[in-house]
Amino acid sequence: MKTKSVLLFILLGVMGLVYGCGKSHSNPMPTNGAPAMAATVNIQNFAFSPAVVHVLPGGTVTWTNKDTAPHTATDLNGAFDSSTLNTGQSFKFTFNNPGTYTYHCLIHSMMANATVIVGN
Repeated sequence: MKTKSVLLFILLGVMGLVYGCGKSHSNPMPTNGAPAMAATVNIQNFAFSPAVVHVLPGGTVTWTNKDTAPHTATDLNGAFDSSTLNTGQSFKFTFNNPGTYTYHCLIHSMMANATVIVGN
């Protein structure tokens, strides 16, 4: 009986890990796959996460710096620029025009090629 209890405990633990690891906490899209009106991007470990978000025209993206270093979220074509975001600071931008917006961090050149896709 003790062996069955241990196996059940292990099975439940593995199931919890699989469920927890597979669940996205920053998913910018609803479960039906359509772009949303809002998305969140975390700046952490010198990366934008997620690197690609989808929003509808009129949708807003919020970037939050969760790193200890300052960062920016700056569009390559000048559509938006967060200026310097220190730890804990956020920047919001509303995308009214459909298109693909590629951005990077001006302070850290290796933080490049993140994307906001705006459209239906």
